[in-house]
Amino acid sequence: MGAFRSDLLAGQVAFVTGGATGIGNGIAHVLGRHGARIAIASRKVENLERAAAEFDAAGIECFYDTCDIREPEEVERVVAGVLERFGSLDILVNNAAGNFPAPMRKISYNGFRAVVGIDLLGTYNVSKAVFEAWMKDHGGNVVNISAPFEGMGVSLQSHVAAAKAGVDSLTRTCAVEWGPLGIRVNAIAPGEIAQTEGVARFEEAVGTRAEGSNPLGFAGATDDIGNVVLFLVSEASRFVSGQVFCVDGASGVDAFKLRVEPPTEPTDESS
Repeated sequence: MGAFRSDLLAGQVAFVTGGATGIGNGIAHVLGRHGARIAIASRKVENLERAAAEFDAAGIECFYDTCDIREPEEVERVVAGVLERFGSLDILVNNAAGNFPAPMRKISYNGFRAVVGIDLLGTYNVSKAVFEAWMKDHGGNVVNISAPFEGMGVSLQSHVAAAKAGVDSLTRTCAVEWGPLGIRVNAIAPGEIAQTEGVARFEEAVGTRAEGSNPLGFAGATDDIGNVVLFLVSEASRFVSGQVFCVDGASGVDAFKLRVEPPTEPTDESS
């Protein structure tokens, strides 16, 4: 049983980039289960077709189209398609991202450019297109998917960390500029989410399992991210904007990465 009403987003339309797989797919399912009609975009049509069949089986209305979010013309075409299909676009989740763990000295110029192009430029492209086509006149909610290591140095992620730092800054700026138009903009920085491609790639690169490597002791699920998105696009957060929420089991604030056993109950040695 969920924490929110099943009709919480009834009548609303949500566009999730990268919504065919991984965290984006999980977010789209959460929003769809709570009444939203769903639009997803990805570069691979086979992933989109498989995801659309899953939405259909779950009784969730879904529109999908291929798109490289680095290309503004493609983005504008897809946004126009969403509006033609559904007639509105109330929620945007900028989730599509690129990542391949590697030390900075081994990342090629094109590799660095590709990740920044997808993660940062893509977030800008889609946000601008949705703003111009719908939200500037009707308001709405934008949630950007960031990363929990934006404010620190982390091995193998220089390209992603740089791009996501830009995403966080863009989140705050858009929240300030677009707030008077009834648009709220927030971001979520997911920690380790089980059974996602990003975690699998990182574990392969470092040669160890990351599962449960946070103070809570377990990996998150895509629904954990989806539920926070759901809160942020609902009226429950109507006074929340310009914020970046870490959903990471406290790993981002765990400075020493120590695992301390909880204290045992004191014994009464006088008895």
